[in-house]
Amino acid sequence: MNKRFYIFVSIIFLICISSSFSQSFFGRITDSAKKFKEEKFSGEDIRMSFEETKESVSQALDEISPEEEYYIGRAVAAKILAKYNVLDIPNAQEYMNMIVHSLTSFSERPYLYKDYFVVILDSDEINAFATSGGHIMVSRGLIECTDSEDSLAAVLAHEVGHVILKHSAKAVKASRLGGAAAQVGGTAIVAATGGNANFNEISSNIDNAISEMLEKGYSKPQELSADTKALELMNDAGYNPHAMENILHSLESKSSSSDSFGFGKTHPSPTVRLKNVMIRYKFYPSSDSYKSSSKRKDRFNAFMDLIKKSKSKK
Repeated sequence: MNKRFYIFVSIIFLICISSSFSQSFFGRITDSAKKFKEEKFSGEDIRMSFEETKESVSQALDEISPEEEYYIGRAVAAKILAKYNVLDIPNAQEYMNMIVHSLTSFSERPYLYKDYFVVILDSDEINAFATSGGHIMVSRGLIECTDSEDSLAAVLAHEVGHVILKHSAKAVKASRLGGAAAQVGGTAIVAATGGNANFNEISSNIDNAISEMLEKGYSKPQELSADTKALELMNDAGYNPHAMENILHSLESKSSSSDSFGFGKTHPSPTVRLKNVMIRYKFYPSSDSYKSSSKRKDRFNAFMDLIKKSKSKK
């Protein structure tokens, strides 16, 4: 069999093992394959290539431990925080962490390796992020879209939903598989070129693919499932799940079809999310069934005063 057959096998294996990666990633790997010299290599070379990759594939399929979740999430959070400043208001941050712990208390993941933790991003951009291990970041711009503790809880419950459903961990698993797949292609290149493969290029391809996932956010099904989970968390913690509708209407009024920043870039449109949420409300009591609390109202107003004062100081 000739060289082209082995190239074809390697590329097909790449596609099968990591379908979650972008077409651009595979395109770059394919371009690397096209650079092969007109040298023949044996079936033994390819057999060894796949043997060397077996361990990587096995590791990619392993469960990620709570410790791994935390440190991977912290690394991703560091990338996000490189783009944003943190709003250093201890009382405001403590308040948001109190809401998060109320939401998680009755969940299937009430505790994490180093617990859940929220920070406020000092940005007018309307956005929020959640990474594995419980790292949650919410922008001041998104906080200013809320009008009650319940609607703020809806924002936080959505991000907690991502953590509980392990969406970030699943993305890491996909990247592990992508790395293992790239190794298959890389070792095939070594066999074809006598060890002259450009592994820096391959490594860069993987890093670019992960950055692309981070930039674009979670998938649409994951975002909608995080909303669904958020309603459950809110209800169990005594918050009004219908407040999710309020915050989504607020986001809808501030978004446009040309919105390429914040939620418009990393989340499905508020209209799509609203449709999903409205369908789920049949499983919950009416909005009037949830009691309002003067204590919550006072806490929220005090919190918003802190946010407004920090903005007026700029």
